[in-house]
Amino acid sequence: MNTTRTHPNSTLSWSAVIQLIKPRITMLVLVTAYLGYHLGLRSAGTMTLDTAHLILLFHLLLGTFLSSSGVSVLNQVMEWKYDRLMDRTKNRPIPSGVISVKTGLILGLSLSVLGVAYLMAFTNPLAGFLSLATILLYTLIYTPSKRITTLNTLIGSIPGALPPVGGWVAATGSLDTPAWILFGILFCWQMPHFLAIAIMYAADYRKGGFKMIPSVYPNGWQTQYYMLFFTVAMLGMSFGLYLVDITGRFYAVGSVIAGLAFLAMVIKNLHFRERKNALAVMFSSIIYLPVLLAIIFLDGII
Repeated sequence: MNTTRTHPNSTLSWSAVIQLIKPRITMLVLVTAYLGYHLGLRSAGTMTLDTAHLILLFHLLLGTFLSSSGVSVLNQVMEWKYDRLMDRTKNRPIPSGVISVKTGLILGLSLSVLGVAYLMAFTNPLAGFLSLATILLYTLIYTPSKRITTLNTLIGSIPGALPPVGGWVAATGSLDTPAWILFGILFCWQMPHFLAIAIMYAADYRKGGFKMIPSVYPNGWQTQYYMLFFTVAMLGMSFGLYLVDITGRFYAVGSVIAGLAFLAMVIKNLHFRERKNALAVMFSSIIYLPVLLAIIFLDGII
């Protein structure tokens, strides 16, 4: 049986394309890119979006959407054989045979190239280069590393933290300290978030041959250490935006409160390995990020 044949129903194929581009992850990428853009404008003393800034924001979000969608598709093209072994991924479009590997490869490459070219043409070359770097790091380094080393989550957090840097660059045309602080916040945030997911699906990852920390060390301290360390580091990184005078006192207080609340949830669930504990940490991380973004926007108004 050919598990990679294209499904004859065009309606199902379009639905599969939507699954391939991972809308929820892409939305997170767009939100964090906008955050970098927003703070970049604030650093220049621009608090309102005039027509020129709105047009530039549109180009940033469209180009980022295309490149983020492309890398999501390419990741699934590269991993379809392993996705077929895991319960949580076996029904994805490529391993289930709804879309062929060849079609997925063409779609992923097309979206990626178009996204990079679009950002270079309509924002600035540096933003396009960052998008290209994200794609290459994700596909050529992070994706293969998942089957080689338990450090893969750390590796994957590097391209995952670049979207706000791209947003900053689109707004300012340069790489400045606040952009790297944004990178640090998102880098640290990803560790407890994705490790919580890895705990929930540890058995599945073992079946797929992925070397996730909770899968390789199911009863070890490694996962707990990483989650705690990077949550504390995230709290410190988030306060950095106040120290470089990009945000005000409202943000300083709000970010510390939000960070401590998230840290308390991580500590509360740190020594338990049941699914419900990992789920609590994952949902806490999902709540934390938009709360932090809201604090940043409110700080700009106040």
